[in-house]
Amino acid sequence: MNAIKTLCIVLVVITSCLMAQAREYQPKFLCGVVKADSWTDGNNMEGIYEFDLANATLTKLTEGRDVYQAPLGGAVYEDGMMKGIHFKTVWDDFDQAYTYVLYHVQYDMTTWERVKAYALSTMDRNYISSCGLAHDPVTGKNYGIFYNFNMSWQVVDRKLAEIDFSTNTPTRNIIGTASIPMAAIAFSDQGILYGVGQDGWLYAISTANPGAIGEIEVFPMGDLGFEDNISTNPSTMTYDKRTGKFYWAVVLNDQKSYLYEINPNIGSVAANLIMQTPDNSWLVNMEVIEQQATITGDVNCDGSVNSADITALYDYFLNEDNTFVDTSDVDGDGFITSADITAVYEILLGN
Repeated sequence: MNAIKTLCIVLVVITSCLMAQAREYQPKFLCGVVKADSWTDGNNMEGIYEFDLANATLTKLTEGRDVYQAPLGGAVYEDGMMKGIHFKTVWDDFDQAYTYVLYHVQYDMTTWERVKAYALSTMDRNYISSCGLAHDPVTGKNYGIFYNFNMSWQVVDRKLAEIDFSTNTPTRNIIGTASIPMAAIAFSDQGILYGVGQDGWLYAISTANPGAIGEIEVFPMGDLGFEDNISTNPSTMTYDKRTGKFYWAVVLNDQKSYLYEINPNIGSVAANLIMQTPDNSWLVNMEVIEQQATITGDVNCDGSVNSADITALYDYFLNEDNTFVDTSDVDGDGFITSADITAVYEILLGN
């Protein structure tokens, strides 16, 4: 009974603490960087970076410059690999005009060594995504909204399609035409595809084949308040399952790159500015890095240390709830006791 009494006393004390003292979770991202203000012609540093939101820093994960690590045509992260489409603009002496050369690229995400850079023929030029690629965590499939070019490289329309990177020449299953140009797309953890339109609205996008009509269904979720301020430069969006929110990096018409947090819930849809990206970096292919068990005291794994972690320990002792038993040994002594409650209490007080 003494142990239970101690738990109850500490729970009351913790609940009365100022929650401003809680250690709040901040995500980290993988992303490609394609441009930054400090770069010069002889010092471009395109490649793969870690974006630490808490410290507002971008850290390059590899040495030197590698433009293929930041695929401009879109990329996804799956099965320990980054898979995407990179394109380069080259001069064609025969046509006396610029044209695109496309590559199917893949990288090992452990070493960031390139394992594939397969050149695609000019007939495969419709692999360029207009708003990045998105990975569906429910089905494991990858999707993009792709430019549909004519023989003169003019955009005829945009097609939503499933893309499979398992062969050298990726295969696309076209679903339908996207009448609303999207700046960025991303899936929620429930497998719902969302997109930010160039008109500044957030949409839910159907991945079902529309049949004879040929035009995919989009459902307006809410006005994000950008009107015509979104540029046609690179834009990327990702979903954080811990917070239930999207993060969107976009270059606006002032040629500055900003990071926004998007709330997708109907009735409260909004884009909240977090920061201008470090060094005004232009980002592509952004993805939340999983951070499991990185915060001491985060018993219930919600990304922050707060009174809910005390409640989780309380449920373990009084209700034999083993949901968070793996993270309940806060003080690391090998046992789950009232001392772990005290350890969380000390964390909240900043000790």
